[in-house]
Order: sequence, then C-alpha cells, then structure tokens
Amino acid sequence: MPFYEALSPQRDISHNSARRHTADGRFSIQSNARSFAAWVGLTPSEHSSGESDRRGAITKAGNKHLRKALVEAAWHYLTCSGRPKEPARGQAPDPGARRHAAKGVRRLVERREALLARGVHNNKANVATARELACWVWAVGLMAEEA
Repeated sequence: MPFYEALSPQRDISHNSARRHTADGRFSIQSNARSFAAWVGLTPSEHSSGESDRRGAITKAGNKHLRKALVEAAWHYLTCSGRPKEPARGQAPDPGARRHAAKGVRRLVERREALLARGVHNNKANVATARELACWVWAVGLMAEEA
C-alpha cells in the first residue's frame, strides 16, 4: 500500500504533502519515532551542565521542507475537529493505518488544546504539535512499509 494512501486520513496531509514525506526514503531507517522527530529537526536543543538542564529552540536539523510541511499542517489542529478526514474517491487505505491516523488526529487536537489551556505561546504549541505529528507520520509510514 502506498504511504500517501495510509497517511491521507490525517488532517491537512494531502497527496502532495505525503509524497514529499516519502521523497527521503524509507521510514524503517529510523529506529523509533523520537529519532525521526530529531532527524526532521523538531526536537528542542539542550544546554546542560552538571545538574542544570535547559531546553532551547528546535534544532532545525534535517530536511527543512519536511519540517515546514509538518509545522504548516500542525496549524490546522488548532481549529479542526477530532475526526479524521474521509478518504478520497477510489482510495482504500489499510484499516489499521486508518484507525491509527484517527487516534492521532484526536490525540493531536487534545494535546494542542491542553498546551493552549496551560498558557503556552501559540507558536510553541504549534511546534510541539508538529513534533508529535512527525511521530505519528513515522508510525503510519512504518505501518505502510510493512503492509
């Protein structure tokens, strides 16, 4: 099953965006979702010394086009419902990947709302949502590779 069909139930991920995600190769290269988010450059930098542990801005390592696409897609979780979008006509994504994507949509909407309720700045909440979206993209991509 093509990856872009598996990812299509995710909010604001079009065929073009999904193809951009697959342009870099296989998802199985990354050992876990955290390393994929780090590879994209959506993890915070760290300045540690002794017992002090400070987190800074995102690292911006890796593919800037993929990072930008994920950050732009994350803005849509601010106003969307917790339902996944319907597949396009003629599309039949894997039911397991579709369930996983639906769970991801609900989780991302809830996470975004929780961050904003805590008073986190809108841009910072968006990047945190984009990082979690990257983890879900990795998981769905891995499911599509294995299918």
